[in-house]
Amino acid sequence: MRQKIQVPFDVELTPTELRVVQFVARGMANREIADELNVSQRTIESHVSNMLGKTGLHNRTELARWAIENNMA
Repeated sequence: MRQKIQVPFDVELTPTELRVVQFVARGMANREIADELNVSQRTIESHVSNMLGKTGLHNRTELARWAIENNMA
């Protein structure tokens, strides 16, 4: 079995980041997420970047897996 993704236990996502990570976990592109939330694509890129920084993960795939493993998505 693959090892669970390790993230600092005290990572807290903002309500908006939580919504964004749920869309990421569904495989949606930044453009689609931006349209869904009625914001710019750049805003979504910032949220994804912030979440990668907070979690220490390297990419959207790891972010999606972490969200799914932790029942956020």
